[in-house]
Amino acid sequence: MKKAITIGLICISIFHSGCNSNNLSDAQFTNLSPAVIKMYNFTYLMTDEVVTTNEVEEQIGKITNIQELVSYSEDQNPYKNPGKIFRIKDISVEKAIAIQVNDKLNIANIAE
Repeated sequence: MKKAITIGLICISIFHSGCNSNNLSDAQFTNLSPAVIKMYNFTYLMTDEVVTTNEVEEQIGKITNIQELVSYSEDQNPYKNPGKIFRIKDISVEKAIAIQVNDKLNIANIAE
């Protein structure tokens, strides 16, 4: 009986870990001006253009690696806390994405 319960708990644990898999893509953020974001084998350049939360869809990625090539003082850093990456409504990710930085959603366009 104990063996059946143990096997059952293991199966449930495996099932739940599979259900909680995170499908977000990891992205690299470089704090140049403009900031460079690399995700999906694409390179994006961040703009000053801001979108609202109503203009974005689901989160598609997250910044997991920050390269600080430019040294900013704490109060002058335009790129504090880059984090989530979102799909913009009616725009393909091959053209632009939205990056959450400093409590704003900035558009990042594909680099050409």
